[in-house]
Amino acid sequence: LTGISIPRGEDGTAIFAMSDQKDVALEIQVTNLPSDPSEPQRDGDDAHEALLTVTFPPELPYSALRPYDGRASLPQSSPCFCPQVRFFLILSTLGITIQTTDLAVELALSTISEQPGLEPVVARARVVIELPLSVTGVAVPPRLFFGGVVRGESAVKRETQVGSAVSFEITVSNRGQSLKTLGSAFLILLWPHETSNGKWLLYPLHLELAAHPGPPTACSPSANPLRLALVLPLGGDAG
Repeated sequence: LTGISIPRGEDGTAIFAMSDQKDVALEIQVTNLPSDPSEPQRDGDDAHEALLTVTFPPELPYSALRPYDGRASLPQSSPCFCPQVRFFLILSTLGITIQTTDLAVELALSTISEQPGLEPVVARARVVIELPLSVTGVAVPPRLFFGGVVRGESAVKRETQVGSAVSFEITVSNRGQSLKTLGSAFLILLWPHETSNGKWLLYPLHLELAAHPGPPTACSPSANPLRLALVLPLGGDAG
């Protein structure tokens, strides 16, 4: 009895890369072959009324049964004179969360015949969460020109004194499962905020996160570290 799962790591443990798949297939192979084909009678009787009992973890419940060779059904009648049987157990991944680190499926084979040394087999896998995220960015306007009086940091008191405004819109897209079940994603932005002599180059005035649906929320750390007087938009509240 063997349980064959997904590709394995260097230590032999299967690595399950969880992304956007809804199911995973566990390949099962049950053999009833003689230890010595030239003298099969030395092994005694064939295995009669063989029964496979599978124990699934709550994170990976049973979903379906699929034949290995594409046949419409698996042999159900008894006796089944088969030297080996191979099939797939289809397991649902809906119970896997960001806290899931490993999975174990126990396979126990039993028979009414004497089968010494027939021990359960455990198919194990480590879980690696992979989110198919993509990041795009657009700057408006795409080109900037600097001119005017150069001021030191201590002389800048208002938003209108920091120079021309440029808006960067960063979009993070997730083509896989919802982050509600797979944890959170973090985006770190690095921008040329100062020149080689320590002068401000790009000064962050506004930072907000717009996640639909829902209102925009503040980012961390907050923008406007010098606490400059900002220009309120039309209809804004000065309080």
